[in-house]
Amino acid sequence: MLMFAVCVGSDDKFDAYARPSIERVIGPDAQLVASRGNRSIFTAYNAFLDAAAQHDGLEALVLLHEDVEIRDAAFADKIRELMRDPAIGLAGPIGASGVRSLRWWEGTIKGRCEEPRFALHYTHGVHDVDVLDGLMLVLSPWAVRNLRFDEHRFDGFHGYDADICLQARRAGKRVVVFDTDVFHHTKGGYGDEAAWQRADAAFRRKWRSFLRWTSMKLRVRKLLEAAG
Repeated sequence: MLMFAVCVGSDDKFDAYARPSIERVIGPDAQLVASRGNRSIFTAYNAFLDAAAQHDGLEALVLLHEDVEIRDAAFADKIRELMRDPAIGLAGPIGASGVRSLRWWEGTIKGRCEEPRFALHYTHGVHDVDVLDGLMLVLSPWAVRNLRFDEHRFDGFHGYDADICLQARRAGKRVVVFDTDVFHHTKGGYGDEAAWQRADAAFRRKWRSFLRWTSMKLRVRKLLEAAG
């Protein structure tokens, strides 16, 4: 069973994009749950994980934004194929490796996603990354049982995606992008920039050792490239 969950801030966007596309692509048997009036995506998503963990037949939990439209008719088949690999913890349409902050897009981007401003199309196939863009996070049954969004260090709506991806990486699981067709109906930007800055500071504190190692690897790679 595939379960889909959305933290809804705008019913208009949910009814225009996420809900109908899930019903269209997955069909009437799609398990779709939504929550409203949330002050923190961390607590809302943890509630989804707790609910999903009760399903013995869970194949994957798909967390997505209300303004994400799934256009891939083979989406369910692709998710089921990915989750046959027990090494995979999380998957999504787009992400990056070599990240040094919540600005994941400053890393080496892999995957693809379209939005009103432009199409982000970098790679084909399945690729390992450090973090995924939280517009869509596909969690394996292992991730649902073993991971939780860190609502003790974070609040609000920033940093949840990078943090849980690094939790999976720390546990030895793969975080991957895969080929799929999604459209993110976003205006872009940080939203509440002060809240984003607080989340970025918390992220840097928590993952200081990982980010330091990433920075060192990038410096070594640049030196090797310069040496020819």
